[in-house]
Amino acid sequence: MVFRPRTDTVKRPAVGTHLALVLALSTPLFAHARSGAPADEWTGTPEQKVLGLATIWAEAKYAFPSFEHVPDLDWDRSFQDFVPRVLAAESRDEYYRTLMEFAGLLEDGHTSVLPPWGYLRPDFDNPPLEVEIVDGAFLVARAAKTPELEARGIRPGLEILRVDGTEVRDHFERTVNRYHPRGSAHANDALNVVYLLRGPRDSEVALRVRDETGKERDVALTRNSVPPDGSPFLPRVLLWMLDESPMEAKPMPGGIEYVRIAHFQNEALAEEFLDRVDGMESRNVSGLLIDLRFTLGGRGDVAEAMIGALIDRPARSPLWKYPRYVAAESNWGRPPEWGTASKTIPPRDGKRFVGPIVILTAGTASSTAEDFAISLRDAGRALLVGDRTAGSAGNPISRALPGGGRFEMATFRAFLPDGGEYVGIGLRPDVEARPTKEDIRSGSDPVLRKGLDVLAHWSSYRR
Repeated sequence: MVFRPRTDTVKRPAVGTHLALVLALSTPLFAHARSGAPADEWTGTPEQKVLGLATIWAEAKYAFPSFEHVPDLDWDRSFQDFVPRVLAAESRDEYYRTLMEFAGLLEDGHTSVLPPWGYLRPDFDNPPLEVEIVDGAFLVARAAKTPELEARGIRPGLEILRVDGTEVRDHFERTVNRYHPRGSAHANDALNVVYLLRGPRDSEVALRVRDETGKERDVALTRNSVPPDGSPFLPRVLLWMLDESPMEAKPMPGGIEYVRIAHFQNEALAEEFLDRVDGMESRNVSGLLIDLRFTLGGRGDVAEAMIGALIDRPARSPLWKYPRYVAAESNWGRPPEWGTASKTIPPRDGKRFVGPIVILTAGTASSTAEDFAISLRDAGRALLVGDRTAGSAGNPISRALPGGGRFEMATFRAFLPDGGEYVGIGLRPDVEARPTKEDIRSGSDPVLRKGLDVLAHWSSYRR
């Protein structure tokens, strides 16, 4: 059964929302294919140190699918250069920072070293604020109401110029992106800014800031994200992920249904979404607004079940290509062959919504979130509104490293259904919308506002 709403009665609704901060922890957050023997306990012997480095080098040399994206990288030479560096590491932490830098040379959003302490060191913290990069400026986007932040005048829109005496961009590249490259500059800005102010908990970070009048001043903030009331101040991406449900759905004026997806990891998400679709006709839903701005990824089968409820004909998945290395073929002078894979997603049996759909995007949206958007746009079912997505895919494998860490590596290159590139580039929106400095200061959300406008004037934007 197909529900087709009337599109001539959609009215532009009133908007009163907050800007969603683009933050992320790590792209392959959910897609860990755990394999390999348990990691050795850390001893710090030369043999153990070289083993970890060699594991990364060997796995990538014969199976990494995206060396074309780093044409100037001499992987063998880099391995030789890093051998003395890992041998010189005086601690497990220094060793892992070196491994992270080595894997980072591959510049892939689904390829990285996950250290033993995980995505965020438990003994590190940051002040209770969020930072967003807008037009190259590092702005405070949200700030907790704590005595320290209020006394120092920390509020949304304040620009950070220097961190611990270093120009903020240089600090960001040297202490963050060096170890967490995401495959492109815009993905680095969107995904890695969460690490910008992190350091030992309860230590001070010295900032040089500038307000909207142009006045500059120095402030020192405590790296402790737990305000006096005991409730941790979390980036919104964490608030989404830690919510009891991975989906928030609510009606908006003009017959619009807003659906926010935190991730595609939970089977219950598909069931909850399909239940919403079943009731859309009775709720007179005329347009669907799907917010993927903080959606980090998850399971493809969950996303495909949801896509099936939004299409009236089969939809195509991205195209995946992966290298097949055969030693005998190499010895005969033949280049590695490439396998290919893709899927056709059928429409759901039962009720489906086939009215106007807008998907909100940003540089944080990655992996399965991009698969979801790709299939719906390719099928002519959705328009993307916002900013470029992260441009990251890869179904990473996981290999144990000495001392408790893991090496995660992409296993395929992903392409649009027509063969076009998007990894390392991102999906370009059909309608661009991004926050300005004034939006940050005022707490407005121009991306949501534009998405609602597109739904209200659907026939004009579809031309």
